Amino acid sequence: MSTTQQYSISNPWRDRILAGQVCSVMSVKYAFGNEIAMMARMAGVDGMFIDMEHTSFTTREISQLVLACNYVGVSPIVRIPGKAHWHLSRILDAGAAAVVIPHCETVEQVREIVLDAKYAPLGRRGCTNNQPILSFQTVPTIVQNDLLNRETMVIPMIETPGAVELADDFLAIDGVDGILIGSNDLCTDLGIAGQYDNPLYQDSVTRVVRAGVRAGKPIGIGGIGGRLDLLEKWFAMGATWSLSGADGSMLQAGMQKLGKSYAEINARVQTQRSFPKKAINGLNGDHVPSRNGVKSCNGPVDVNGHHQPERFVVNGV
Repeated sequence: MSTTQQYSISNPWRDRILAGQVCSVMSVKYAFGNEIAMMARMAGVDGMFIDMEHTSFTTREISQLVLACNYVGVSPIVRIPGKAHWHLSRILDAGAAAVVIPHCETVEQVREIVLDAKYAPLGRRGCTNNQPILSFQTVPTIVQNDLLNRETMVIPMIETPGAVELADDFLAIDGVDGILIGSNDLCTDLGIAGQYDNPLYQDSVTRVVRAGVRAGKPIGIGGIGGRLDLLEKWFAMGATWSLSGADGSMLQAGMQKLGKSYAEINARVQTQRSFPKKAINGLNGDHVPSRNGVKSCNGPVDVNGHHQPERFVVNGV
């Protein structure tokens, strides 16, 4: 019997997109407590996109959320704030299942990214042991490096028209594991900010998706989580994942629904309260006849809401 131990990492999002399945990914910019990882798991979300480009998250905060994601079975996908080698290595050493690199513009940039993110022979990433993504196991270095080169993902972003032209070249680089399209920056650079129905934007996304299909590498689409019609069109072409929803927008939607519901309730209640007093005549004691036909004004009301006749003091009685 072989004594060679088999090692693996948990990256369910990667497994699914490589199998051609469509996956949801939740973006996190505000909710960085470990609880959000379990909430995502219970909601059936495949991956968590943890954003360092547009937040003030520290590496320590990110590392704890990454751990939580790995333990509950939600793949942690981290967008780093820049292209420095220590941005890449520290997040990968923290246990990220995938690292996303913003604003990639040239083939040379992407080659340098791969060198910093992958171990030899693909790159020059420095080695360290007891890695979080391997549950802190002691793994032989040669085994660890080969495993992580294969199963952790390096994903450049395409966010400009110039980068769209280079999609095939980016994907041809050994060590590039996929592409994420940044829709908002792409539209802005095209001069059509927010115009997702514009043919310039749609043609650009289609070109990148088709390049991914040719290369056999997964393509994700960011920035249009609410446009399921467009996403489904590109999923049918071969894209497999999107930044499907963000913690801030989900929370705002819930709060807006709550605020709207209570505003509507308040309007109805105020209308009910503003009925003319005559509509509730008999409840406040005004002008209610007594039993002997003598009207009593503002008479007292007993515990059952019945009006009692006024009492008059005669000869001190």
